[in-house]
Amino acid sequence: MQIRVQRGFAGILMLTIFGIVMVMMVSGAMRYIQSSQQAGTTAHAVTQAQIRAWEGVEAMRQFFYQTDPNELTLLSVGQTITFPSESGLSGRIVAISTLATTCVDGTQVTLDIFGTAAKTSSGVQSIFCVKSGKSLVTYELTNAVIIKGGLDLGGDLNIVNGDNSNTSFYVEGDVDGGGSLSGFSLLYSTGNVSLSGAQNDIGTVAAEGDVTLTGSGAYGTVNAMGSISMSGGINTLSAKANGDVVLHSSAAVSGRLTAIGNVTMEAGTNAGEVYTQGNIDAINAHIGNVLAEGNFTESSNGSADSGQVGGDINYPEWNNQVKVSRLSGLKVPITLLKPAEQQALRVDAWPLRSASNLAFDVDAAGNILVQVRNMSGINNGNYYLTGNGNKQDYLCDGPIYSESTCHKKVCVGYSDSNSCFKYVSKDKEWQLNGKQFVPAVLWFNGSVDIGVGSYIDTIIATQNIMTSGSHTIKSINFAGYEASCKTTNFLTFYATNLCSVNELEYNALANVALIAGGYVNDEFEGGDISLGASTEVYGSVIAGNLLFSGGSSKIYGYVTVANQGDNTEGSDFHGSTTIDLSNLPDIYNPAEVITGSTEENNGSVNPQVTQLWSRYL
Repeated sequence: MQIRVQRGFAGILMLTIFGIVMVMMVSGAMRYIQSSQQAGTTAHAVTQAQIRAWEGVEAMRQFFYQTDPNELTLLSVGQTITFPSESGLSGRIVAISTLATTCVDGTQVTLDIFGTAAKTSSGVQSIFCVKSGKSLVTYELTNAVIIKGGLDLGGDLNIVNGDNSNTSFYVEGDVDGGGSLSGFSLLYSTGNVSLSGAQNDIGTVAAEGDVTLTGSGAYGTVNAMGSISMSGGINTLSAKANGDVVLHSSAAVSGRLTAIGNVTMEAGTNAGEVYTQGNIDAINAHIGNVLAEGNFTESSNGSADSGQVGGDINYPEWNNQVKVSRLSGLKVPITLLKPAEQQALRVDAWPLRSASNLAFDVDAAGNILVQVRNMSGINNGNYYLTGNGNKQDYLCDGPIYSESTCHKKVCVGYSDSNSCFKYVSKDKEWQLNGKQFVPAVLWFNGSVDIGVGSYIDTIIATQNIMTSGSHTIKSINFAGYEASCKTTNFLTFYATNLCSVNELEYNALANVALIAGGYVNDEFEGGDISLGASTEVYGSVIAGNLLFSGGSSKIYGYVTVANQGDNTEGSDFHGSTTIDLSNLPDIYNPAEVITGSTEENNGSVNPQVTQLWSRYL
């Protein structure tokens, strides 16, 4: 398959170059002069052969402008570049590298181009750096919790505010369950909200559909673009609906109840004020003040202290507690509730490979390959992860351990002879178990099962992430300089882009602890994060698909669930989950994250092409 891809791409390359060369034949001499000046070549007499060679160099530069830098890695060293026969040009690929220090985050290509004229030949070797025309997007999250795809709340979900003013909770979809929520300033749902647990300290519940609250709970405001139903020990300061409002049993609205539709109040309910464009139907309920365009009916011994209605007034003759008058044609102005604009973001692990320090993959033979970038004591490049005996998990030049060709150990196992890594090929799953991993941004092609241990890392998986046992992970920014850059086990092995002299280099990606899921051929894969019992995450959590919490989990950061797999079942919270935003480190900003989304540079998706160096052959 890989050979077919390479051949196909090579064919496209030749066809593209054919068209480009026809243009370059006209302007080659001028480009030669510019290139020789910019690239610092030694002055030579301008011959026709030299001009043609520079035409070929310019043709390749134009080709790179039209090519995805990732596709360049499909070319082969030694591959022939076939120009049109009448152009007098030929060439070959000399070298390709995605790890050159002179072309960070790009693909460096070295070419030999030859021009022939009047039986004279001249060759030029040029090195180009080709980078993507897109850059990673940094988001400032507007909600402490974003869950797209709905939420099944079977356990307790609590947020501890501290000095963080953002404790809003956005759900794209329905919220349903018997669990409890507490500490959120806002719970906003694009669907329906149905809660039956014990809720505490919720500022506002807002839904684009209906809101149904049972059980017990105290709220500041309840807003629904559909209808509202409250029962049991539910009380709120205010409630507003575009549809109807129904208060059951002992539910209470101590302030104003507002409805464009009808209002129904059963026995034992009360409201400070009721403003409605519909009717009021009460049974032994208490209302402080009434303002209604429709009818008012009190069927029993309820009361209304004051007010006006535009329709009929009905109550038993013996009830002297209804003090409402009729005003024909009364209009009650009520502003329609409208959907709030929400932040759009995209989660994709694949673009984050180039932003990682260690990227883990496997070759066709099952060897673990690691792409190393910006780590002290080792050159950028591709290495094998291997070991032997009591020398496990080393970055080596070859697939067999040798002290002369092995460089750095990436983790500390439970013994010197125990590896921290196990790769299950049939599941494409990485199983991590060890006392400590080198503090860095770690990227994995596949799913990651993070076992018992302590991690100071950002862990990125193209598929899913699971935690199990007593597990703790801290993002680099949360852990701080000493833990990330001066840890005893890795004094000479640290991320140079994150660790400066006596301080951390701030990086928004280092605010994140876990990221899962990515796009392959425009189809989203993976993206589920499952937090096991006794998991503690000191960093923001970003699930490209869904999030599952089944135990006593604590998250010291923001939570984002993107549902890019369009799952209809939604995320699931059972057990107890606490989001703690109190007493956070100064350099740690859980709201500022990088999710793998990219944007165009300078309004263009064309690659950035730089001619680094040229010489005559």
